[in-house]
Amino acid sequence: MISIPKLSSKPRNVLTRLQAKVFIKSPMLRSTPYLWMGVLIGVAALYSFAIGRPRYEASSDFLVRQPMPPGMAAPSVLGAVLGGPTVSGSLEDGRFLAVYLRSPEVMKRVFYRFYNQGRYARRKPDLLAGIGNDANIDQLLSFYRRQIRVVPQQSSGVIELTTTALDSATAVKLNLLLLEESREFVNQVNQAISRKQLDYSLQEVKLSQERLGKATASLDSFNASHRQLDPVQEASASTNYVIALEAKLVELKVKENTLRRQYRDPQEPEVQNIADQVRELEKQIQKERASLVSTSGRNLGRRATEAIKLQRNVAFATESLKAAMTAAETSRMESQRQLKFLVVLSRPQQPEMQDWNWRWQLFLGIIASSVAVWGFWGFAAGLKSRF
Repeated sequence: MISIPKLSSKPRNVLTRLQAKVFIKSPMLRSTPYLWMGVLIGVAALYSFAIGRPRYEASSDFLVRQPMPPGMAAPSVLGAVLGGPTVSGSLEDGRFLAVYLRSPEVMKRVFYRFYNQGRYARRKPDLLAGIGNDANIDQLLSFYRRQIRVVPQQSSGVIELTTTALDSATAVKLNLLLLEESREFVNQVNQAISRKQLDYSLQEVKLSQERLGKATASLDSFNASHRQLDPVQEASASTNYVIALEAKLVELKVKENTLRRQYRDPQEPEVQNIADQVRELEKQIQKERASLVSTSGRNLGRRATEAIKLQRNVAFATESLKAAMTAAETSRMESQRQLKFLVVLSRPQQPEMQDWNWRWQLFLGIIASSVAVWGFWGFAAGLKSRF
């Protein structure tokens, strides 16, 4: 059997390595990365420092504070204004404001007027700055959010509001409008909460007054229908009267028994007189007792029970009204104490010089990206030359 020798792959590998060496050592190809990097840096410098439209920034600082409680001494000259509750409250309100000022509702109320006036429109030769006239709502919202920054300072609680525009006047106007939106937001939120609490308390006072009026009217109607001022006092007086009669009856019976022991004949006038008084007194007591509980009589017991129930309703309604009025007054004072106000520490000033930070950031960012790509390309070329 004739064996066929295997072909070695070394020539092919050697050829591949030679091609890679020629590819790397070619002057034309070796100068290409430098050429492209130089062109890219030149374009970046041209746009960043020549073509790019200027940006202007306007900033303002403010605080959200509550009034100081009465009786507290002001720690400084501005203590009555800035010495309210702690910094954490202003930081929390600052976070809320940061979300609120970036909301679509604020954008529609504030940013639309500048967008419709063409303040942020794109213009030649810089077609990257600004936003097109055919932008949809999502693009407008994203662009608007890039034009504002709300940064609460952790150490002091001061809220810094920065707005960016393509001209200085627009940057200042946008900042002022957002300040007014912040003031309205703080006032509306706190006043709405306080108003709801106070309205609820006043509604409870009104309901308590109506309840007291109904309870009083029911008691007056009951007394008028039975032609008596106070059934409870009348029943108590009748009970005391019966008790007095019973005490008198006991005295007469004792006296009758004494006379019967003195006189052997029970028909003696003295004995009969006392006996007649005892019988009449017993009849009177039975009559009074029947009048207290019988439905055909005055029925003072049932009337007294109903009167006590109605009087308790009146007393409960009166106490409820007092509690509701106290709660309403407390709610009113608490709502006044919890009111917040916005203290503007520095208002935005119209900038005379443009913001150069974005130019340097863009230029250096492009250089850093180019160096990273160049390094990656060199690394990839080195790996290719090894295999």
